[in-house]
Amino acid sequence: MRNRPDVAALAVLIFLSLSTQLFAGAWTLKRGDLWVKTSFYYQKTRDRYFADKLACPIERNGNCRNGDRVRFPNNGESKIKAVFLDFSYGLLDQVQLNFQIPYYVIEFADFGGDRKTTDIGDIRFGAQYRLIANPLVSSVKIEAKAPTGFFNRDSELVPVGDGQWDLELMARFGKSLWPIPAYANLDVGYRFRFKPAEKTTNRDPGNEFIFRAEAGYNVLRTLQVKVSVNGLYGNKFKQGDIVAPERQVLFFEPGIHWNIQGPLAIDTGVQFSLSGKNYTAGEVFNFGLSYNFSLLKKRSR
Repeated sequence: MRNRPDVAALAVLIFLSLSTQLFAGAWTLKRGDLWVKTSFYYQKTRDRYFADKLACPIERNGNCRNGDRVRFPNNGESKIKAVFLDFSYGLLDQVQLNFQIPYYVIEFADFGGDRKTTDIGDIRFGAQYRLIANPLVSSVKIEAKAPTGFFNRDSELVPVGDGQWDLELMARFGKSLWPIPAYANLDVGYRFRFKPAEKTTNRDPGNEFIFRAEAGYNVLRTLQVKVSVNGLYGNKFKQGDIVAPERQVLFFEPGIHWNIQGPLAIDTGVQFSLSGKNYTAGEVFNFGLSYNFSLLKKRSR
């Protein structure tokens, strides 16, 4: 079945473009501080958002419109487990370095058989600079994604990478609402997706506009509830001689942040897909454990 590799690749797009929320949004770490987080993600779904030029499921009798939530062709099912290991380091009070390594266990099954890939994905690295601290914390972030994850062009193995470099530029804004125990964050950015080498893939991905808005409230001194809306809107991209539809998605995510003890914290939530096009649909469950500490020795008086 000619469309099986493309469908399998579509099934993992949600994770290949996912980057866990790094430390404190627009805020940066203090000089010498190291923040480490391990995040676990899980999704199991049979659904995707339809777009023109994609295969309309047989049961829809050709009645598919852009944005419809439909089943994968050939009774397909995607099951993805992912672990993200994030590091953020305060090089200066205003400058923070970020690094992320993902690890995937990806399964995709349909009438043609079952496939499973377990491997390290595309790594991300970058830096964030805090421009101003008051009255609105404002930062700029630059991040690159390297094609380190396994990517196959035509084989029957599901990939854990997408075969090309990305460069992401983002403006980040944050505001503490004290004396109300709450905060708000807004991230707005643009992702440049560079054309890969011809021997790697026949895809030429489109650039993407990305955003994330988040707010949180402390119901207890150590317990915080938060909610976010995030998404991406991509340009059209080419696959061989075919101009494929752009991908779009909008997520809503409620969650909880709990400071267990001092610098040790837990984050958990569920990400619901609200709408999209040429993108996987379904809920994503996540759980993260983070720790923040200083690498600089405290000076004695």
